[in-house]
Amino acid sequence: MLEKVKAAISKFNMLQHGDVVCCALSGGADSVALLLSLKNLSSELGITVTAVHINHLLRGEESDRDEAFCRELCQKLDIPLTVFRRDAAVFSHSLGASVETGAREMRYEIFSQISADKIATAHNLNDNAETVLFRMARGTGLRGLAGIPPVRGKIIRPMLFCTRDEIEAYLSDVGQAFVTDSTNLSDDYARNRIRRRIMPEMTSVHEAFPKCVTAMTASLAEDEDFLAKEALRRAGDDLRELHPAVGKRVIINLLRAHKLKISSDKISEIWHTALNGGGKISLDCGFCAVCRKGRVKIFSAEKKGEPPKPAVIRGDGKYRFFGDKIVIITKETDENVNAEDIVNKNLTFKYADYDKILNGVLLRNRLRSDRIKPVGSAHTRELRKLLQEKLPPEEREVSAVIADEKGVVWAEHIGFDDRVKVSSDTKNFLKIEIKHTT
Repeated sequence: MLEKVKAAISKFNMLQHGDVVCCALSGGADSVALLLSLKNLSSELGITVTAVHINHLLRGEESDRDEAFCRELCQKLDIPLTVFRRDAAVFSHSLGASVETGAREMRYEIFSQISADKIATAHNLNDNAETVLFRMARGTGLRGLAGIPPVRGKIIRPMLFCTRDEIEAYLSDVGQAFVTDSTNLSDDYARNRIRRRIMPEMTSVHEAFPKCVTAMTASLAEDEDFLAKEALRRAGDDLRELHPAVGKRVIINLLRAHKLKISSDKISEIWHTALNGGGKISLDCGFCAVCRKGRVKIFSAEKKGEPPKPAVIRGDGKYRFFGDKIVIITKETDENVNAEDIVNKNLTFKYADYDKILNGVLLRNRLRSDRIKPVGSAHTRELRKLLQEKLPPEEREVSAVIADEKGVVWAEHIGFDDRVKVSSDTKNFLKIEIKHTT
């Protein structure tokens, strides 16, 4: 078992020399084996091992027994231990979740507070198979079928490729005791029913079932990683030109970016609306998804009130516009930006000649009288009509404009006016970007 732990740490680059790794210690067989493994490998890997125990206050004297066991074990091994005593039932109720789900959320919230380079949890190969079965029962996509990841941010799972039998055999060989959670012996929780009823049945079909599931999840995780990256690359593309596997992930990323609820029904509704003429879909938290010409944008459905007052631009910096929108203005010199490259590569839509901008520069809303001659265009046009051709009403209303005393310098979604375009003589350059805080 120890060799498998070591191999997993190496393969997934879980730990670096000098890292402090905190072991999530419940007192059960898995977490005790993990603590001993990390302790035994600490000199070889050049790591410092600490531990954290969370008393969920769910099992009365038995919970206190587990805490005492963990304190005694860490004292014996000379491993610093931090103990948290939190009422998982109260926490779960505050979330409106089951105790099983709430306790898990509570644990990971506590883990985020731990001062360590990595947090090691004791998930094993059987846990991975049980998790996949649990997600299948509830309905899941490829991401859910990919199982438990070996690494997720600061969380590492060095025992993910060890079976439960291998873990218990290891503890028996080294003569190390552990405690047993009595709730694991009942069928009150869904995961226990999977462990006690379904896993034995699946193993009777194929004795290597847990190992086969882990091999499957590794393959599916690679597929999910590719599709997720493709969705990021195609963000903002016409969904009508994308495969559903990519297009729906673009929608998921949009919902996730705005911290909105993600459900298969809502994803399908947005997808079919985008593919069939467009429209508006109501979302939670006062947001809506607007589908137009195959593209999806998410807006707050709440009335934004009066347009913001014009902001005086006084140089480089970030300027807030309509709540979550940030306009970033950067001045660069010819030491960093080459005018010949910009002109030759036709990148004048990205930069303007800073010295061609006049006084009284403002960041403001679009005015009905605004006109602009986009770089490369032969004609000056009404900004209002240009935006109508490009954007739905919801987005036109919150489009930013930068103007000087002569008129529009730059308009969001349109770019710079031709009068401030870069030439081969440009010495100082203006770059404008838009970011969103959500």
